[in-house]
Amino acid sequence: MAALAIILSQLPPVVLWFRPKRLEIDVHSRLVVTHKVGNPNLILFLSLRNSGGRRLWIQGVKLDVWRDGTSVGSLPAQYYFVSPASQETILFTPFALSPDETWAHATTFLRWFDRNTEKEYRAAESTLRADIQSKLRERPENDNNPVVAEERLVRPFFDMFQRLNVWEHGEYQLRVSVTVAEMALPFCRNFRFTLFESDVTELKSHTNDYRFGGGLSYNVDRHMGIGVPLVRHDG
Repeated sequence: MAALAIILSQLPPVVLWFRPKRLEIDVHSRLVVTHKVGNPNLILFLSLRNSGGRRLWIQGVKLDVWRDGTSVGSLPAQYYFVSPASQETILFTPFALSPDETWAHATTFLRWFDRNTEKEYRAAESTLRADIQSKLRERPENDNNPVVAEERLVRPFFDMFQRLNVWEHGEYQLRVSVTVAEMALPFCRNFRFTLFESDVTELKSHTNDYRFGGGLSYNVDRHMGIGVPLVRHDG
């Protein structure tokens, strides 16, 4: 009887062994679209639940994006917010999900600048910041008007925007792909969203702040992006 009791006590975990690997992917109904001097960024509240019987090792998550059927890029998860109310972010790294465990965070997806663009951006931003700081020191104490950088120093950021920007009005398809260790194919889920001309105009208007250093040397709230409805798309 004692031996039988021991065997029966082990049945639940044994049953889990025969459940296939399964990952449930869920997202919030709105997606945040933004950019850094044109370089596309997406912020998505992503929920991953291990509904299978084995521990899953999540190696990476990416968003593949198409506009009107034409690819506009693949954006990997780079960092996530600790909690919905937190401003603190953590780098996205591989992690394990035990059976019935859920990982749910607002996650930022983007491609880092390549080395040449990063070098170009840092040099231009440093020069622009120095110019603004110099003008701030020279202006009268009672002058609270915004300080505008020299046009030639702002031009590199407009050029970067023109080169890197992908956000144009149209219908977009979005695929969430989660890569799991020891699985040949990722878990995927498809969605769609729309950018209207007014959305694109708002995103392009971020460049108007570059002459003040906004979105470059300091953050601007509206540069956080625009929220657009995200709809499940199984087609």
